Amino acid sequence: MVNKCSVPNCRGNYKNGPKVTVFRFPKGELLRKWLVAIRRNDFKPTSNSRVCELHFTKDDLEYVTEAYDERRGCLISVQLPAPRLRKTAVPSQLDGCPSYLSTTVTYRKIQTLGKKDLIMNK
Repeated sequence: MVNKCSVPNCRGNYKNGPKVTVFRFPKGELLRKWLVAIRRNDFKPTSNSRVCELHFTKDDLEYVTEAYDERRGCLISVQLPAPRLRKTAVPSQLDGCPSYLSTTVTYRKIQTLGKKDLIMNK
């Protein structure tokens, strides 16, 4: 059985759609970021839910793996049979949706100021 993409309006791996590699939903904090990114109301991913490679940038996917051979003293590169997702990748390419939904999501930490910082800034 071929898994289909869970992103709204995506035809990845459907009968008339492109044949693509799909990825499982992550666990933990990254799962929350994925759910925000794909924008499906009341969606709870199951063990069969997937997101296809069309929703990630080229920088999010790895096509080659590398390892250092200590015996020979060289770096060995091998082409992967299917693309692999980087650990921090979040879906950001949402074709078929308005363009404002297909922007790269950036998360930043909010710095809190203490009393000492407020007094020094006066």
